[in-house]
Amino acid sequence: MQCLDLRRINVEEWMQGCKKVIIQHGSRPYVLTITRRGKLILTAADTPLTRLPSKPINSGNHEPV
Repeated sequence: MQCLDLRRINVEEWMQGCKKVIIQHGSRPYVLTITRRGKLILTAADTPLTRLPSKPINSGNHEPV
């Protein structure tokens, strides 16, 4: 499957006021963090996904660029 249109994600809406969110890619969890300076940092989570607290969000609100 090939995506020809790039998708735009509004990070502020995606994060819903939080400074950290867990992103699942396959079976691996990653943590997306917004720093005090507004930069984004993506790191692999050290804890297995089953042990991380999670609150699913609607991931369908993406707009083509």
